[in-house]
Amino acid sequence: MPQQHPPRSHAIHARVRSYSRAGGRLTDAQARALERHGAYYVVDVPRADAIRTVDASYRLDPVAVFGHAGQLRPLIVEVGSGAGEAILAHAAAHPGVDHLAVEAWETAIARIVRDAAKAGLRNVRVVPADAAQLLATALPVGCASEVWVFFPDPWRKPRHRKRRLVTVAFADSVARVLRPGGVWRLATDWADYAWQMRDVLEEVSALPEGLQADSTGPYFRYDDAGARADLGEATAEENSLGNGPDPGSPAGMRGGWSQRYAGRVMTRFEQRGIDAGRTIRDLTAVRTSEMWVPPRAEPVAL
Repeated sequence: MPQQHPPRSHAIHARVRSYSRAGGRLTDAQARALERHGAYYVVDVPRADAIRTVDASYRLDPVAVFGHAGQLRPLIVEVGSGAGEAILAHAAAHPGVDHLAVEAWETAIARIVRDAAKAGLRNVRVVPADAAQLLATALPVGCASEVWVFFPDPWRKPRHRKRRLVTVAFADSVARVLRPGGVWRLATDWADYAWQMRDVLEEVSALPEGLQADSTGPYFRYDDAGARADLGEATAEENSLGNGPDPGSPAGMRGGWSQRYAGRVMTRFEQRGIDAGRTIRDLTAVRTSEMWVPPRAEPVAL
């Protein structure tokens, strides 16, 4: 009997937000940090029609933003940086690499700015924007060495799956900004979201020989397809969305998990998942040399 999967959020064409809200009450210290250092660290993004939206004509030039006078340096783009624990630690350890934190929450933005300024980091900038829009239009094609999506909001309730960030459409935007050989790193502690991430990577990637899948690119290589199939098996709970057993992908593949990325520091989100007994799953896709082609616009019914 074929395995049954819940509807994929990438099948829903109407735009939805992957974050719940963008505001939040700033502490006095956070407000002072934004007032004092915001002009340096926060990228001013022209809006489309609402807060955190991105004007379709806007173009973000990383070379100009980081002020390297024409020098193109490796660029890491982290989507949903939260308080910035991962990206700030990596920036401190890799001063020759530029780091772009894409974040919607005002309080998180303020914390990143405060901590970046306190550490004297010059290779970090914060973009207060909807990442789905920013990667789709504003960043240059092939500008990034890596894109990180660590512990995105899992939108736990089945009716909210349409809000999840990692979809085939978003994978196309990641492929757009990654240079050949660039790496897309993902991690989640929510099993049901891990299956969706795995299914998306399978759909958009050229898989290792012997594994079959329909690919729309292929803009990615998914070298860990089928790897570590027993990860979390011993502690899986039947009928649990957050810690359930691997149902297998639409192609019948189980596993697909990478080793934990050594460059990711332990954040409170990851620790929270571990404390709750959930399995942390990393996924990795590598950008191929296939030239990115803009997706066709759907014909408008008259």
